[in-house]
Amino acid sequence: MENFELEDAVKEVMDGILPKKSRKIYEAQYDTFVKWCCQRKLENVNEDVLLKSKTLSSSTLWAHYSMLKTMLNVKRNIDVSKFYKLSAFLKRKSEGYKPKNPKVLTLDQIDKFLLEVPDKDFLMIKVALIFGVAGACRGKELHQLTISDVTDMDHALLVNVRNTKNNVDRNFIINNSNKNGIDLIEVCRKYMALRKPETTHSKFFVRYEKSQCTVQAIGKNTFGKIPQKVAEYLNLPNSTLYTGHCFRRTSASLLADSGASIDVWKRHGGWKSASVAEGYIENSINTKKIVADSIFGLGVGNSTESASAHQVSGSAVSASSASSTSSKNNILQNTIDGANRLLNIVNCSNVNIHVNINTNNKDL
Repeated sequence: MENFELEDAVKEVMDGILPKKSRKIYEAQYDTFVKWCCQRKLENVNEDVLLKSKTLSSSTLWAHYSMLKTMLNVKRNIDVSKFYKLSAFLKRKSEGYKPKNPKVLTLDQIDKFLLEVPDKDFLMIKVALIFGVAGACRGKELHQLTISDVTDMDHALLVNVRNTKNNVDRNFIINNSNKNGIDLIEVCRKYMALRKPETTHSKFFVRYEKSQCTVQAIGKNTFGKIPQKVAEYLNLPNSTLYTGHCFRRTSASLLADSGASIDVWKRHGGWKSASVAEGYIENSINTKKIVADSIFGLGVGNSTESASAHQVSGSAVSASSASSTSSKNNILQNTIDGANRLLNIVNCSNVNIHVNINTNNKDL
């Protein structure tokens, strides 16, 4: 009797290793592998068996390997991490593979959409765009938002994001802004005021048709198509590449372009890994401009220190050349304008971006 109780206790602990949100996906991957083994009458699982089974494309190779590694450890107590030939094979298989990242929107494109698109048909999409970019939200996170997650504080909207993919709850603020004629808070309030009293569920986003909200909640798949609709209205090429992750990547890219440090960037989106943040900052156009200016003599000294500190900063401006100074100040001003425009959209509770201009051409 004690043995059975012990086995049940061990099973319960081992089952707890599996992530709750993707448990079914893990189990399906394991079941597929077991069926594959049964078809070939393979009873024992070893490194050679796994090498024969890995015929997947690079885009799914590591994800399926990770799930199978966990399941074999849980179900059969097999430590796949010690299969060094398999690890070497996976690395070689994925060499040269470049994932297709969703396209991102620029601040000018966001402003154009919010200013030009009529509220009559696109008010809900406008609000989803504001929320998505302001909070670096995934489509699923927008779908899960409830009316209790959004608090109107008169001067701003406070939005709480819960049950995230990486289990890091976060919040963000949408500030009032009249720049370019856009009042972000009033756009959101207009949509919130149209919510019907007879709505029985608590989901924040409800369907919007002909200037009226319905009682029907918006499905999670709809959020994945909203960025594409924005791109189509703006006549952007390859609109299908603006996927459900577009708003999150847009927010990260804008924040990187503004000159925010990696710590600020990670807190904003709830990212745990600095390597992902470095990827966004590495691809920042304004960062590349500052580096280019430093290389070709428009700035000195600060680039190396900034790179080692993993944050974007201005280089010292040479006072010997008026034309060089003017060029440098124009680039820095563009960076600062990007920061200010982003802060008009998003002012995270944990975010603090300080940008100073020295008009006397001293070190920044």
